[in-house]
Amino acid sequence: MAEIKDRNTMGNVVRFTREYFDSIFVEERLVGAKRASLKMELFGEEFDSPIMTPAFSHLKTFASERENALCEYSRAAAEMNQVNWVGMMTNDEFDQALKTGARTIRIIKPYADKDEIYNRMEFAEKNGAFAVGIDIDHVFGETGDYDCCFGNWMTYQTEEDLQNYVKATGLPFVVKGILSVQDALACQRAGVAGIVVSHHHARMPFAIPPMMILPEIVEALGKERKMKIFVDCSIDSGVDAFKALALGADAVSAGRILMPGLVKEGCEGVKACLAKMNGELAEMMNYTGCGSLDKMDATVLRFKDGRRVV
Repeated sequence: MAEIKDRNTMGNVVRFTREYFDSIFVEERLVGAKRASLKMELFGEEFDSPIMTPAFSHLKTFASERENALCEYSRAAAEMNQVNWVGMMTNDEFDQALKTGARTIRIIKPYADKDEIYNRMEFAEKNGAFAVGIDIDHVFGETGDYDCCFGNWMTYQTEEDLQNYVKATGLPFVVKGILSVQDALACQRAGVAGIVVSHHHARMPFAIPPMMILPEIVEALGKERKMKIFVDCSIDSGVDAFKALALGADAVSAGRILMPGLVKEGCEGVKACLAKMNGELAEMMNYTGCGSLDKMDATVLRFKDGRRVV
């Protein structure tokens, strides 16, 4: 009789995402290589690294040891001059993150009540958010029905919905939870400013690793694309960041790798983790002759059998 697996292990999505990263090896290209710059331009502003914080939610539960984990990781992003992301929270909580000085992107849940979405978008714009967006993969629950999160029902988002959100705000609008060429193209048609290629820490069983679909999305969107491509899920080191950037991502979000430092040392712990990742990314760029983010080259990446990744 076949073993019945818990949904959290079905497909072992997180493990396979890690294994996919680790299956990619890197060529050295040292002749003429100079020390790399990590400087990134995004939505008209300059940052010191393309490694960003993740859109954490519910930190009062997952980092209960810290009195205000949200502000501590946001302050770390501000002090490192790296982009900050936040997830599900009240407007008052979001305002606390903004007051740290971090250039913050707010990701809003796909509420069935559209007023809940527009209210949060309006608050973000009026109070100095860097960008705003929606999390389209938090729609369905384990029962097959639409999800209900903290008493709020979620629902699907149409291409027209995305167009309306883009028109409703003066901020760059981002869509998180893209894991197919079809959805990426829909976002491009809707005028979205950026997408996050992500499986939301294995929200769907057997979800494809973001790095596996990334090259197809990059190719489909075209060389002249204006829409930015971000990647998250298992970005645990600067080496992981390098591989995603080499495959065409404009920036990446670290994730749960930040949690131990956040819980133990707060802001300083997050800064230490980001600094380590920045150093690892710079090292990989140095060894491959990628002197800046616009010089990233996917041809340095190979699978262990020798095939190029792209």
